[in-house]
Amino acid sequence: MMRIAFLAGVPLAWAALLLFHPTGDTDEFFPVVSDNVAAWQTVHIGTMVFVPLMAGVLYVLVNGIHGTAARVSRVALAPFAVFYAAYEVLTGIGTGMLVNEVNALPAAQRATGEELVESYAGSALIANPGIFNVIGSVAWLVAAVAAGVALVRQGRAPVAVPVLLGLSAPLIAIHVTPFGPVGLVLFSVAVGLCLRRAGAPLRTAPAPA
Repeated sequence: MMRIAFLAGVPLAWAALLLFHPTGDTDEFFPVVSDNVAAWQTVHIGTMVFVPLMAGVLYVLVNGIHGTAARVSRVALAPFAVFYAAYEVLTGIGTGMLVNEVNALPAAQRATGEELVESYAGSALIANPGIFNVIGSVAWLVAAVAAGVALVRQGRAPVAVPVLLGLSAPLIAIHVTPFGPVGLVLFSVAVGLCLRRAGAPLRTAPAPA
């Protein structure tokens, strides 16, 4: 029961949190964050927690499965957890802290502070796309699709599962509303299909070459 609650609850809880992600009609960070610092910080602190939890969900799904696809999935989870979490900490939490300080500046200094925020958020490491974001996002896509393939080969999931996981991965990586919540719902459907299949007898997986 705890396993089911973990597998089903983590993606849906993250989806609910991302519904509160501040958004705007501009590519600039400061206008979006400045009036929503508390919501911005709350969502990104929570996301920092959900990133390793989501890695744990995929790890549990492929637990006990052998073969190349399962190994690829497990290996790819490490750079996802490290680099995407680093991206969230630096661009999410870091930007929120910086914007909060700029909000406290005198009006005459506010323009300089806004430029600093945009420069920070646009740096090569933490921009979107940026080094940390790209590495983490690609690793998540590889981990998700490889997990789906491994589950199908083991007989633990229908063929729709790797398709759903592959579609969900880039949406989850984007993570802002509506993309993140939609991706996490697709991921949850894939998990549900795996749980539904769990009670059926598993066919023996072919020995890895």
